[in-house]
Amino acid sequence: MGLPTPEQLNELSGKVLEQGKLCRGNWEKFTNVLSSLLTKAAPSAAQAGVTKGASALGVSSGLQVGATVGGVAVGTTIAPIGVALAPWIAAATIASQAGKIFSLYDIKDDVLKGGSPKVTYVCHCGQCAKNIGYIIDKKERNVGVVAVSVFTLGAAAVIKGVHSLGKKVKSAVKSEMRPKEKTCRDLIESAREKGCTAAMATIFLLSGSWSFMGNRETKTMATAVAILTSEDGWDKFKSLW
Repeated sequence: MGLPTPEQLNELSGKVLEQGKLCRGNWEKFTNVLSSLLTKAAPSAAQAGVTKGASALGVSSGLQVGATVGGVAVGTTIAPIGVALAPWIAAATIASQAGKIFSLYDIKDDVLKGGSPKVTYVCHCGQCAKNIGYIIDKKERNVGVVAVSVFTLGAAAVIKGVHSLGKKVKSAVKSEMRPKEKTCRDLIESAREKGCTAAMATIFLLSGSWSFMGNRETKTMATAVAILTSEDGWDKFKSLW
């Protein structure tokens, strides 16, 4: 998903204001808000997208997991295929994440330029550059973990997961807000309360993902709006990076 255009930022701002008026400041759960937005946007978009995407790839709606040879059922072996594809999947993941990292650098560069008339993404709160920089650092580390995991059969990812779990438990015991949660909450506040288009663009960018199926921009917009207009949107946002 590329950087949002000025038109998309205007649309995002308008939808956030609209949702704010509807709920009158009493934000609902993320899943409820997203479901409502997607229903309003396109009731049949998802199914149409699935059919179109599958047809383009030559995939039928059924999944054949076995075959009969000489009257004997032969099951398909999935694991070796997964192992063979792992490097390619990792490469695609790294390429996708790298693209988002470059886009985040572009947003941060705009913020650092201040109020230049050539700037698309601006910050009014004075915190966007720091928060976007934190996301960039985390994503660059995550890309490194994916790359290393290909050659260590996932051991690096497991170690990272255990370390992350340990930090979560430690923070919970001390009733501390972890940096990642604070960054998410701060960016949402910057976008929703301060009108920082840099924060809006960051949330929009991370709300989308590459896919064969469905209207990608419609779902990305709905996800970004739901993150900004729900009581637990920060938690969903946190899971996206």
